[in-house]
Amino acid sequence: MFMEVILLVEDKETLLLLFDEHHPCWTPLMLARAGVDEELVERLVEERVLLKEDGVYSLTEEGRSRFVRAAAENFLPLHPGDEQGDRKLTAARSELRMLLDRRHLQRWGLKEYMSPFEFSIPDAADDALFAVRGGQVEWRHQDLPVFEAMRRDFPSGMAARKLPAPTPERIAAWLDRFMPLRRTMTMDLLYKSRYDFQSYASVEPLASDPCSLLDTDRFLFSFAPNPLPENKEYFLRKAGEFQMFLTMLRHLYLPGFTDLDSMEQDSIDWLVFTFRHEAEAQACAELLRPLPEAPGGPAAPSEVWSLSFEALQGSDEVAETVWDLLPYTAHPIRRVGPW
Repeated sequence: MFMEVILLVEDKETLLLLFDEHHPCWTPLMLARAGVDEELVERLVEERVLLKEDGVYSLTEEGRSRFVRAAAENFLPLHPGDEQGDRKLTAARSELRMLLDRRHLQRWGLKEYMSPFEFSIPDAADDALFAVRGGQVEWRHQDLPVFEAMRRDFPSGMAARKLPAPTPERIAAWLDRFMPLRRTMTMDLLYKSRYDFQSYASVEPLASDPCSLLDTDRFLFSFAPNPLPENKEYFLRKAGEFQMFLTMLRHLYLPGFTDLDSMEQDSIDWLVFTFRHEAEAQACAELLRPLPEAPGGPAAPSEVWSLSFEALQGSDEVAETVWDLLPYTAHPIRRVGPW
């Protein structure tokens, strides 16, 4: 959990507790935004409590031990961050999460984050996901044998609500048979918005829902390369992965509840290509428009947008909900709605 720090962080204990499992890596800019005294940070580096490498700070083994002790002494249910892999990428993911969190309140709802978000999808080649003819994109993933079998064996839409949700065991056995070749779709951040969550408190979870996506609006953020024509296939591949993810939700994991929630309100899915600079986000939208919607059967349209860190940083105004923030900060590539 991250809360915006209003006062300067002036003691070592408070500084250490910033490096929790959700935010294992911090840059000097991120720490400055949190009101951290730079000299205090450097003292902890000298004491070998923090490690500074590639311009990114993280806990050392000694730092993790002191974190555990400080959390226990303050009765805080926190766990120390354990930096693994790409330090700069880990810090950027945390920075995006903090910026989103800072820019909207969600007063009557819950904010839930997963970073990174990983999901198993068919290992399909690009030409099985999309084709570009005469400058127009054609989506092809629905023609893959695995999705033909999925539509046959697992109903979607409101009709699926009349049947018991598939069990995890049935899904696993089916995937072993029809989707033996798989790869991992990785998104840098999944934001699950649970607006008016108290109205859904009595809703039973679905055993088939491994990521607790029921009754949420879902925003999947993907850091992207330079939006140049030679990189267009990267963006189309990512959009194709996003569509496979949604198809699997509609038939396997949230049958009957992907596009409409338990109260029959729209559930929204956004893919958000995310960049450091605003000019890149604008160029991405120009590169990919018009992006057609993939045929998905009885499903609400999904949306594709581009967003920049600069746009999120560009104002101190705090929106009430994510819907008062992103549609006015991001750039639509494919959208549905009044904004």
